[in-house]
Amino acid sequence: MFCDLSGQLGELVSSIEASTWKVDFAKTFEVAENCLYQNEYEVGVVVLREADLSDIQTIEEFLNRHALNWVAVVEHAVIDNTIAAGLISDHCYDYHSLPCDATQLTATLGHAYGMSVLRPKPAINILAADSDTKMVGDSDAMHNLYTTIKKSARVDAPVMITGETGTGKELVSRALHSQSPRSAEPFITVSCATIPAALIGEELFGSSTVGPGSLEQASGGSIFLDSITDLPAEQQMLLLRFMQTGQVERANQTIPVDVRVITSSSNSIDEGVKNGLFREDLYYRLNILHIEIPPLRERIGDVDNLAQYFFEQFYEETPGRIKGFSQQAKIAMHQHNWPGNVRELLNRVRQAMVMCESSLIQAIDLGLGSHANVESDTNTPTNLDEVRAKAEGEFIRNALERNYNNVTETAAQLGVSRVTLYRLMKKYGVNIAGSGRRSASR
Repeated sequence: MFCDLSGQLGELVSSIEASTWKVDFAKTFEVAENCLYQNEYEVGVVVLREADLSDIQTIEEFLNRHALNWVAVVEHAVIDNTIAAGLISDHCYDYHSLPCDATQLTATLGHAYGMSVLRPKPAINILAADSDTKMVGDSDAMHNLYTTIKKSARVDAPVMITGETGTGKELVSRALHSQSPRSAEPFITVSCATIPAALIGEELFGSSTVGPGSLEQASGGSIFLDSITDLPAEQQMLLLRFMQTGQVERANQTIPVDVRVITSSSNSIDEGVKNGLFREDLYYRLNILHIEIPPLRERIGDVDNLAQYFFEQFYEETPGRIKGFSQQAKIAMHQHNWPGNVRELLNRVRQAMVMCESSLIQAIDLGLGSHANVESDTNTPTNLDEVRAKAEGEFIRNALERNYNNVTETAAQLGVSRVTLYRLMKKYGVNIAGSGRRSASR
């Protein structure tokens, strides 16, 4: 496909055709649209002159709708235009300046065609995922989590996983099991929040009518009790007895069960204990090892890898139409607070891949505002480096607040030395006197 609104490059088209290329030439976007819907193209040429920039929105919409490996042929003045340069960067494989050398352009088209054939869909970025836990994230917070999982997996002690909704507690529980000596044995998940109170007892402990419960079925392996704070009081007592004896009672029999118990809570289990809603003695039995998963807003640097990972998971649902995320979409994702954490990001990416009508996912497709909203705020960072710096500075401020401005405890929590923390505080303009709600002395 060769789209030239001026129709002045017929000689260049002939030279390309002489190099065994089949070229469909279009002088208007309407003709180009018809050709693109009737035929399948791997590469295309779009000619952009300074005069064309008066209708640059139409050009962008056209390129958005057709995710070819476009090669732009442009006048020098086009490259000097910031908006046009961004358009070429987002949508084109390469560009050539006018006057254009036909031999060089033909070689570029060959390269673009080869890349299109070799990579009909994105390859999964396995470097984004930890090889042992299969979790995605390269931030310091996630590396600390990977280390904690690996240490905890080596032993049989009960583990309690806490974190906000959508942070991936079941994924952590599976990582604990898969890296443990019990990995070849059963792993069973029980959601204490979704099973009716009248049935949860039979589900866990079994009965003479239903047979073995989940604890017995997981014998030799691990059981994950999700949302443990929703376990009714009667079953809390039975679970405490099991944790003390390692036995379940079923059909007038006492049956020994060897199983590792992993639990999770999205809510503040400490508040439940304090208010008498959760047994304190059971809490201490279950909370021998504790893993807290950081919310996504505290590891905002992982958003790009996570978004790309989900994009590749659902790529088959959008057959070759979408290339990835626009720069505005990436900035919007870095600015969002992610109250629903990783689960919210997954849902937004999947929704965007269904709703997107262009070759790049826009902020509005993610439900995070429009292109205009992202660019209109004068206080908004203008590139990803600024977004990351802002997020890191805010993360350090939050950590200091949690530790009441105690630098030693904050550094230990962040996994850095005091010297490094002071350096980062200076870099991001974090002032101890103003960052916390209480003074540094306790």
